[in-house]
Amino acid sequence: MRPDSQNKKACADGTPPGTQRGYTLVEVFFAIFIVATAFLGLSGMTVTLIQSNSSNDFTDIAVDLAQDKLEELKNASFTSAVVADVNSANNSDLESIANFDFQESNINGMGGPGGGFTRTWNIADGVPKIGMKTVVVVVTWTDQLGGHRVSFRTIL
Repeated sequence: MRPDSQNKKACADGTPPGTQRGYTLVEVFFAIFIVATAFLGLSGMTVTLIQSNSSNDFTDIAVDLAQDKLEELKNASFTSAVVADVNSANNSDLESIANFDFQESNINGMGGPGGGFTRTWNIADGVPKIGMKTVVVVVTWTDQLGGHRVSFRTIL
């Protein structure tokens, strides 16, 4: 027997000393660091996705509000006060929300009071020709990403 083998004892699992397999503490910490960095990157993306999703929800509501008003105006009598051109000064810029024919402020997603949307509609008599009316409905709102608007145009 060699003298150095007399002092070495086998490990608990029966393997000779120096042949154990496993990870060092440095390797474990490095792996944790990589995984934590990946999760931080994913959490940043998650916040962006949630904000985008919220913005898309507001856009869907605004589109519904604009379409609902267009349907209401299409179903009104051609001579009704609802589709009257009460401000012909805005006929050159029907997209304007500063110079408008009609406006509903602070409406909710159902068109009722108590929300953050503003719905404006402008009407131009005789455009594109006599006997017709051009109608533009604009819905605006502000969220955490800033101010937004959707607009729809039709001819009655």
